[in-house]
Amino acid sequence: MATMITADCINCGACEPECPNNAISQGDPVYVIAPQLCTECVGFHDYEACAAVCPVDVCVTDPNNIETEDVLVARARALHPELTIGDNFQSRFRKGVVAAAPAAAAQPAAAAPVAAVKPVAAPVIAKAPPPVPSAKPSPVSLKKEPRPKKNFPNELPLSFDAAMKQFQSGGSTQPGWFRAAVILAQPLIGALPHGIKKRLELAVQSPLFTAAGSTAVNIVHNAVLYPLIAAGIGVAWHGDPGFIFDKGLNTFLLVGLLVAVLEGGLRLKDGLFKVKPAEEMHFPPAAYGAPLALVADSFLSNHVGLVREMPVPVEGFYSKGFVDKRERERRYGNIYTVEDFGAAFLMRMEFPRWLPEIGIKNREQLSDEMPDYDYDLSLQDSQLIVKGKITDEKVRKISSSVGAFPPEFTSVIQFRERISGFVHQFNDKILEVLLVKA
Repeated sequence: MATMITADCINCGACEPECPNNAISQGDPVYVIAPQLCTECVGFHDYEACAAVCPVDVCVTDPNNIETEDVLVARARALHPELTIGDNFQSRFRKGVVAAAPAAAAQPAAAAPVAAVKPVAAPVIAKAPPPVPSAKPSPVSLKKEPRPKKNFPNELPLSFDAAMKQFQSGGSTQPGWFRAAVILAQPLIGALPHGIKKRLELAVQSPLFTAAGSTAVNIVHNAVLYPLIAAGIGVAWHGDPGFIFDKGLNTFLLVGLLVAVLEGGLRLKDGLFKVKPAEEMHFPPAAYGAPLALVADSFLSNHVGLVREMPVPVEGFYSKGFVDKRERERRYGNIYTVEDFGAAFLMRMEFPRWLPEIGIKNREQLSDEMPDYDYDLSLQDSQLIVKGKITDEKVRKISSSVGAFPPEFTSVIQFRERISGFVHQFNDKILEVLLVKA
């Protein structure tokens, strides 16, 4: 076996049903691949199915157990005697040499009439290479048809642009006292977890308050607070208020300052060690930020409303370098944001843009761009239900045979306030829905 699952597996189970040999099973603590059953999908696909569907890239080559194509196909034939796996079997080892395989496989079949084969085979092989570059068909471009306007129950009788002008505040959804209180309380608010600070940033919408700025102010604040706390501990330890004037107090002040500096470095690690810009950094809470978050989160739930950010970035998975994984999440209806405009919510959802590269036969004959999905919208119990589905029959047929490519999806978006109606528009594979609060 040359494929293994690392300890970083998240136990999502996506790989298990994709294996043609039933080699993958739930282990302790993560999924495992049985080496005596794994064929790296040789004989079935020109790619490894488990690696293709894995959302966190933990199906990798085992450097201590490398096997050749001959060994793998022999195992596949032994495991599946009911199947006929010929000499022209699919294999990732043969990528880039597919055109040569049929000619090589054809020679044993015509071996009987040796005299006739040699004169015919030589010209065919000699003439085959020149036309190969020009023989590749060019991708078929999608014909853009005007998309008819769809109407759904509870949709308001006005245009999307008119509704946006009516309901978009263009600024903060909170009163002036709230913005002033948040800006003045930055030394304390900066200690909160990153998610809460980002929600406040979206609610306040002022250059005077950002998640990065409030964190920096809090780190400076802690450089004063922690030494004072350490000094108080020193006075309590000695049981003498006069210790505050003793030189020994300097040791406690220094320890407090060192704790503040170390904590600040850890909270700024994305910028210090990963060289990320401030808008992409994740700022962990201060030591006292977690308990403070219990009160802040309850307050925000009642006063700031629901704000849903794009799921970027989660370590390794959603970072900007993994475009294919972001596209995979689009196919599940997971890439969307929700903004609070005060009197309305705006939901923006990205629909799939590209056909997947893996596991599709005659991929070069298809367009790279994904055809537009059809969609349905409905309101139910303060929920917006979005259903998307592929209508192109050719692509829909492909989706049933390729991992992590469902032919349709359903996303249920819960709101904390009752919705009276909505308007929507769909342009450039982006669905926008403005939901008016009751």
